[in-house]
Amino acid sequence: MALTDRQKLILSAIIYEYTQTAHAVGSKSLQEQLNIKVSSATIRNEMATLEADAFIKKLHTSAGRVPSYEGYRYYLDHLMVTRKASPQDVRAVIQSFRGNFHEIDDLLDETARTLSALTGYTALILKPKRVDIKVSGFRLVPLEGHQLIAVLVTNDGKVTSQTFKLPNEMAIESLEGMVKYINEQMVGRPVNDVLKMMQSDELPTQMSRMIQTPAAFLQLFGDVLARSVGDNVHIGGRLNVLDFSGETGVNNIKQLLEFLTNARAVRQIVTPSAQVQIKIGREIGEKLLSNFSLVTRDFLVPNQGSGVIALLGPIPMAYSKNALLIDAFGEALSQKMIEYT
Repeated sequence: MALTDRQKLILSAIIYEYTQTAHAVGSKSLQEQLNIKVSSATIRNEMATLEADAFIKKLHTSAGRVPSYEGYRYYLDHLMVTRKASPQDVRAVIQSFRGNFHEIDDLLDETARTLSALTGYTALILKPKRVDIKVSGFRLVPLEGHQLIAVLVTNDGKVTSQTFKLPNEMAIESLEGMVKYINEQMVGRPVNDVLKMMQSDELPTQMSRMIQTPAAFLQLFGDVLARSVGDNVHIGGRLNVLDFSGETGVNNIKQLLEFLTNARAVRQIVTPSAQVQIKIGREIGEKLLSNFSLVTRDFLVPNQGSGVIALLGPIPMAYSKNALLIDAFGEALSQKMIEYT
């Protein structure tokens, strides 16, 4: 539906003020902020038209108006003024990353924390989903109390570790042959292929020739392998969703927090795109997020594909500002990823 220039100006002003104050907006307030010479009565008439066309709505507790879903969508599609991130914006983001990161996961964790701290919302980051991750090395590090740390390195630069308590009757020296076998036979093989070997009799049979009780070690090795190809959500400000989840029951809050750490579920609500995309309410496609907005953008990992960076916040948010932030963070991640190839 076409709006007049004045109606567009009033709708934009209502959205701006509501996102700033979280209070319904009245005609007097609009007259004070708008740079147009019209009476309060004229503004009320235009607001009545916008309300009749479902772009704004009245709350029972106030004489003012708030944007509706249709109003936000019209604003995002036709009125929002934004720009792509400049090289200066991207450099500022890169400089905000504190420290040197030996692993991609550490960088993504820091990125999610930084973006969440800047916005007060929840930041979500997904790496490209790879199927060709290969074993690069495996070792055991002894600790006190008959404990070990199993360390697996994969060709994507990820280091996965897990603590393991050795049975009292087993000496760490008895595992040296098994570790040697893994490094000689498994390095360069896809992790998924090694996991399949473990589910067959091939790998257990080979290991049983080296130690008499390989079951516990096989369980450990399998756990570390599975975690190395696990699809994780890097999340910053996870509890921030509680600030704008509305009157949500305890069970729904629990489901929401669990949803945010489920990489498969999160992947289903994001649409891969090199451009910033904004979904609001029901557009997200998840009932738990019907009161939220989702701002997303891809970032590139050379030779691996595209990851996704997302910002989850309330429907009344500063969209122009956050779209620029997501664009800058997405481009910054694309540039930083070159260091890990």
